[in-house]
Amino acid sequence: MTRALGLVLAGVTLLATIPSPARAQSKWREEVTAQVDHAAKLLKERGYTKTDIYDGSLDQDASESLTLPLRAGRQYAILGVCDVDCNNLDLRLYGGADKELDSDVEADDVPVVMITPDHDGKFRLKITMTKCESSPCFYGIGLFVK
Repeated sequence: MTRALGLVLAGVTLLATIPSPARAQSKWREEVTAQVDHAAKLLKERGYTKTDIYDGSLDQDASESLTLPLRAGRQYAILGVCDVDCNNLDLRLYGGADKELDSDVEADDVPVVMITPDHDGKFRLKITMTKCESSPCFYGIGLFVK
């Protein structure tokens, strides 16, 4: 057996030992990242640039928060997407003293919140998986700035 063939077989063997949930998570991460990237093309036409992508997974009716450092005077669009098992994802954006600044809680799986902060700071984005057919459902969050 050649050294190259041995390395390939070792790689295939290693791949086979990766637990199935890890491979599945990678598949869903790729799916939501592709959706965010597609949205980036549409938002670019409106003058926005993608700055970050966040991803995760949630069971139905579960939520979690991200802390987003935002700059004063910049226009931000924060877009959520989710996998094929998700039918409804909600976003709520909070500022200081937990004041809700914007939200998208419509019955859809592509929520968008917008903000132009009047000060630099850390803002909290709450992500809620409202409807998930097969838990957990995977989501992606794209942060865009103009």
